[in-house]
Order: sequence, then C-alpha cells, then structure tokens
Amino acid sequence: MPHSGAYGLILALHVLAAMLVIGPLVFGGLFLPALAFVGLRALPVLKPAPLLLRIAGAASLGVVGLGAVLVHRGPFGSIRGYSDGWLTSSIALWAIATLITVTILAGGVATAVAEIVQTGTAARHRLPWLALAGLVSTACWISIVFLMVIKPGM
Repeated sequence: MPHSGAYGLILALHVLAAMLVIGPLVFGGLFLPALAFVGLRALPVLKPAPLLLRIAGAASLGVVGLGAVLVHRGPFGSIRGYSDGWLTSSIALWAIATLITVTILAGGVATAVAEIVQTGTAARHRLPWLALAGLVSTACWISIVFLMVIKPGM
C-alpha cells in the first residue's frame, strides 16, 4: 500500500532521520568501547565522540517527534494510540537507550579519552563498563526497529 501525501512525507522523514541519527548511535555503542581499548591511535575518533553521542542522542528526539505525528494517521484502517504496547515499549526503550548513551557511554568515553591523554596508554579497565553500556543501548535500538516494523498485537 503506497503512502502518499503528508503521511508519506512524514513517514519518509521519520525513517530517514532514524537511519541518520540512530545509525551513528548504534555504531558508537558497538565500536567506541573497543577504540578505548586501542589507546593513543584511536584518539582522533574518540575525542569528538562524547559530543557527537550527546548531539545524536538529543537529535533522536526529532525521530520520536516525527513518529508521534504518525501515530493517529496510520493508513491501515486501525486506530492506533499511545497506549498500544508496541508503541509504549518503543518509547520506553528509546528513553533507556538515550539515557545510557548520553550519560554512561558518552561520559565513559570522555573519561577514557582523558585517561589515554594523561597516561599515554589504553583505558583497558573502562572496557567492560563501556561495552556493557554500548551493548544495552544497541539492544534497545535494535528492539525498537523490530517493534516499529512488526507492531506486535496489531
């Protein structure tokens, strides 16, 4: 079923924003912990990473905003509401993933950068905590994608 008009435009913007904003958050969650393990050679990537994670985390609010506009405009003949389980679960997962990303992951990477600059060696003892934060946030983002596509209970 084609999506035309305002709904199609907003849906396209929502999907595009999700790719451009959530994609880097997933990438950061998966690869930044390993880069903290590398040390000095990774500083060109690690130094701007905390700021970029925080900016992308804030920009993810735009993805949620566009999605919120779509809730009651679905063309499938079913009335959707914010009380739908798949939607409330997605919003909760988004909040968890964003909170973890902008606080624990971004803060941990910033601390790792400071340690690497100060000691000249890798911040290896930070790896377990950063990896856990990255995996949890990435699992949330992936779960959101599945919930958005499958829409269980509809």
